[in-house]
Amino acid sequence: MPSLDIPGEFLRHAVLDTVVPHASDVDLEAALTSALEGGADDLTSVLSHIPQRSVLFFDEFCTVRIVLRLSNCSPASLKQYLPQLEVGLDAFAIDPAETVAENPTSTRDLIFSGAVKAQEPLVVVNEFEGDTGEGNHVYVIWSIEAFLKRPRIRITHPSLLFIASANLNLAKNQQQTSRGDDYLPPLIPASANVFQPLSSDKSLSLKDPFLPASRLLRVVPAQQTEDPIYHIQQRSGHPIRVVPAASARIRYARLNSYSGRPTTVASLDFEVTPFLTCDVTFDKAELRLSDGTIETLSDAPGLVPPIKCLPRDDITLVYKLTPEDGQNPSSSTTVLVSFLDISLEAVIHLSHNCNPRILMQWRTNVDFSMPLNPTFGAPSQALQRNNRPASLPMNQNLNNAMAGGTGVNRSSLRDRAYSTTDLGVSITFTGPPRVEVGKPFSWNVFIVNRSATARKFAMIAIPRRKRPDPRTHTARPSSSSASIRKEAQIAEAVTDDNIVHALQKSVAGQEAELVSMSTDVRAGPLLPGTCFATELKLLPLAVGALRLEAVRLVDVNTNETTDIRDLPDILSFDRNMTA
Repeated sequence: MPSLDIPGEFLRHAVLDTVVPHASDVDLEAALTSALEGGADDLTSVLSHIPQRSVLFFDEFCTVRIVLRLSNCSPASLKQYLPQLEVGLDAFAIDPAETVAENPTSTRDLIFSGAVKAQEPLVVVNEFEGDTGEGNHVYVIWSIEAFLKRPRIRITHPSLLFIASANLNLAKNQQQTSRGDDYLPPLIPASANVFQPLSSDKSLSLKDPFLPASRLLRVVPAQQTEDPIYHIQQRSGHPIRVVPAASARIRYARLNSYSGRPTTVASLDFEVTPFLTCDVTFDKAELRLSDGTIETLSDAPGLVPPIKCLPRDDITLVYKLTPEDGQNPSSSTTVLVSFLDISLEAVIHLSHNCNPRILMQWRTNVDFSMPLNPTFGAPSQALQRNNRPASLPMNQNLNNAMAGGTGVNRSSLRDRAYSTTDLGVSITFTGPPRVEVGKPFSWNVFIVNRSATARKFAMIAIPRRKRPDPRTHTARPSSSSASIRKEAQIAEAVTDDNIVHALQKSVAGQEAELVSMSTDVRAGPLLPGTCFATELKLLPLAVGALRLEAVRLVDVNTNETTDIRDLPDILSFDRNMTA
């Protein structure tokens, strides 16, 4: 039998498997010992003695145990190669009704992939006597926490399949041995010196002759019947049913349509699905608004987390969202959009020793643009206009204009800009107020399709260029016209090649101050009323106030173009100069 001291033989008869215990505080060492004393032979029968989860939940933090069984492994080999073992886990969402052999790709979606972090695994050794003599089985157990996110494909009856893998990485060991003799590994005796009897010869007293015996003898390497093994993978998994434990959504409504300050009321719904037959504790709800404040309107008893819920219960939390003071709209076409981060956590009480936790996180957008005047109804029959607007906005600037006042002046340095186009699209550009020279930054672009048709766009950033020299061209006599006689009645040349060459040589090159690193940005297809978020990456190359000439919006379907010039200001600085 080959020795396990060879790296390629360490995983020769190894077997990998995974298990999801029902109890979070299960004693795996006692469970394995009890199963081995009961006569369990293979790894599957040993793990079957551990109570396992029968159902999992999406958005759950699930603790999975990876079990590796080694055969006839000595303590020295285990100590040498176990730190060099890299263990990973992949979780797939599958439909067990369709076998993987028939359709290996369409019904499988990878929802988690991770590696075991540096930890001391649990090791259980089982000594036995077989037909071939004494031997042992070494069980090595790791623990890894997997987050079960929702699959990207639609699966009728989803189940989870865990597949573990182990890779023996000898890079660290090779780096340590490469520091010594490249030709002679450590702890290996040197070859015998064939010229050792000549060392007593007085004529060779200056230097001892040396010739290794390995240069004269033919060394035949030991033949291995099988290739070395450095990577193993779990052969088959055990599908576990998975269902959604809860669902959440958020809806918006304007607080007052006649108010000049944009305020939105958000209602957050947390509903427990009917797939559960146990209690759920809704213990955490956090909302963070990027540019504004949040006020909780549901502070009544029973609506403050933690909240105990039953299956089919629906909990609604109400919040008041208000933008910052400096974000009041300045025109009827202004669009105010902020980012809202939502984080919800709950605990599912399956039993007294099994309480899995679920986490739902997502980011959404809140539109704080001014509402339209609801009292501006349809035109009367006596007065009809072809270009009559459908509605009028209600904001402070309109009231000030009616009173003879002036609107609110916009700041010269802005980190946010809003634009509307004739294509029925509202676009918001958001960027940092200050940037560093030579360091790329990004503009967040938020597009809302307010038209009645589906749209698909392409955005191109147009750099700002210097205007050409306004000096008019003056006619200069050509050097070749002197040889022409006046009686020839031939008009003199406007200019000749020498003057053209001199003008081209004297033109100074234009240096780029702001470079767009996003050459072609696609958005869509956008259905009516939907939104899309992307970003433009820019690189400043000069100090001071920088601007783009425009951002060109091209409708891919109709090739209509619109240049957006209302863009955020860019203030670039040099860190070396400020320091």
